Order: sequence, then structure tokens, then C-alpha cells
Amino acid sequence: MRPSRVFRWVVRAFLLVFTLSLSAVSILGGWSAVTILNPGSDDINVPDGPIIVNPDIGNSTIEIIVPFNISNGGIYELSNIFLGFQLDMAFANISNSNATETIQIFDIYQSYGSVLPGQTLKANYSYSGSLPLTDVNLAYGLDFYAGLVFRASYSLNLYTFTVAIINVSLGHYP
Repeated sequence: MRPSRVFRWVVRAFLLVFTLSLSAVSILGGWSAVTILNPGSDDINVPDGPIIVNPDIGNSTIEIIVPFNISNGGIYELSNIFLGFQLDMAFANISNSNATETIQIFDIYQSYGSVLPGQTLKANYSYSGSLPLTDVNLAYGLDFYAGLVFRASYSLNLYTFTVAIINVSLGHYP
């Protein structure tokens, strides 16, 4: 057999293997993305229960606990998991009780690493901090509003998605 003919068969075999491997990766990646993002499943629950807000007006402190549950039902690792929590406080100003002001108490992201296929991450996002109560008229109470942001990467970091829930009322505290 001539060398040119052998070279052509080697190139054809390489192209066939290359095409089949790309097709397999595409099919597995698409199927994996469909399984992890299935809206009928309970793979990602943020929050996974009640959000606990404990304001201590006497000490001007607040404690927040947000339970969450992330299950990886796919075939690839769910990586770069970040959970952000923003807390806003609406109040009546001491100088003008007819006007409502809203201030941001905190906006913090925490990283939770990765979740391997078939594994589940159950954790709590928690924060303790101070409340800025200098201009607050406590006779009208405080309203707390939360914003949640969940971000993760999937399928060898080819898919990155972000889910945001904003202005969730956490209650009125007299």
C-alpha cells in the first residue's frame, strides 16, 4: 500500500473518532443540563424552610439564618456555588415620620464550593451584624426585605446560571 493511501485512511479514522466523540459530549451535556434544571424536581431549594430573622432592637443587632438544599441529580459536578443575601430595612425617619426611608443593611455573597453528582448539600446561610438605628422612629416599627441570589456552574463550567429573588418581605417588627 502506498504511503498516501495509508495517510488518507489515518486522517479519515481520526475525523470519524473526533466527530463521534464531539457528538457524544454534546448529547451527554444536553441530557445532563436537562436533568439538573428539571423544573419538576426539588434539586435546588433556596430557601429550604422559613427564613429566620432575629432583630435585637435593644442591642442594635440582627441575626439571619437561611436554610438551603442543593441536590445534584445530573452527571457532572455542580461547581462555583455562590449564595448572596441582601437585607434592606424600611423605617420612618425620626425627623419626619411621614417619610419612609430604606437602607441596605448588608449585601454579602458566600461561596459553597461544589456538589458532586448524586450528592446533596444542606447548609445554612447565616449572618450576624448591627442595625443602624440612629435615625429610626421605632414607634412605627421596622420592615425588612430580602434579596436572594443563587449562582452556579455546571457541565464542566459550560453552563453558568443565576437565579435572583428580590424584595421578599421578611416581616414587620414593632
